[in-house]
Amino acid sequence: MKHQSRDVRPDAAEMTVKPGTVKRGSASRQEAQVLLMEATGTLSVEEMKRVALGRPRVGVAAGETPIMRARVPQELKAGFAALALRENRKEADLVREALAEYLISRRAD
Repeated sequence: MKHQSRDVRPDAAEMTVKPGTVKRGSASRQEAQVLLMEATGTLSVEEMKRVALGRPRVGVAAGETPIMRARVPQELKAGFAALALRENRKEADLVREALAEYLISRRAD
């Protein structure tokens, strides 16, 4: 028996706004900011915006961030995964840090 995928999202025509739930004005803006700060675990509106809008570009603020790809042994990948988990960081951040340290060490030679 083949599994049939069903779209369980409501149709736009079925979605309605509950009366009395729409908020407007500066009070609603402040309430939304407080809720977003709680959701993002931040203490200021500026920090909340930074977290909510996603990570900043690495390096130069304008333009695309270059992508480098490389195949690595499974042990190296597993090591980065374990380190990322232990330090509660993203593997990509660790790879960028490792590449930067490698370049610095090679320039010293």
